[in-house]
Amino acid sequence: MHNTDAARTLAVKYAQLIDDRQFEHFREIMTRDFSQQGPGISSNSIEEFIASLSLLDNYSATFHLVGNQLGEWHNNIYTGETWSVATHIHSLDGVQHKLDMGIRYQDVIENFSGTCKYLSRDLNIIWTQDLPIQG
Repeated sequence: MHNTDAARTLAVKYAQLIDDRQFEHFREIMTRDFSQQGPGISSNSIEEFIASLSLLDNYSATFHLVGNQLGEWHNNIYTGETWSVATHIHSLDGVQHKLDMGIRYQDVIENFSGTCKYLSRDLNIIWTQDLPIQG
């Protein structure tokens, strides 16, 4: 039996690395053959995943909020789901906008002698909303 805190810690670290643009550090929380599939996204290695993050260059900032999480361990493999809201700040016709996405991640994590890493993290975008920032 493993503690599900490891899955929560990985999800929060993933959000932090995205928001801080520390893409090279994903190697610390993902396996070499990490994969991610989703709408318009297909990565089959950690290198492909890191390269795909260049799409975030279109945004001046991001903010990922980790919400609900549910899953379980079977031996050294965790399978579960993480709910998240991701905000992407960008400019459209000279006006600041925020693109919000409701995301449900399908997580697979392996425990390697006490070190947990993502094997895969597929995403399903439930909704999006792109609005001008008021203020």
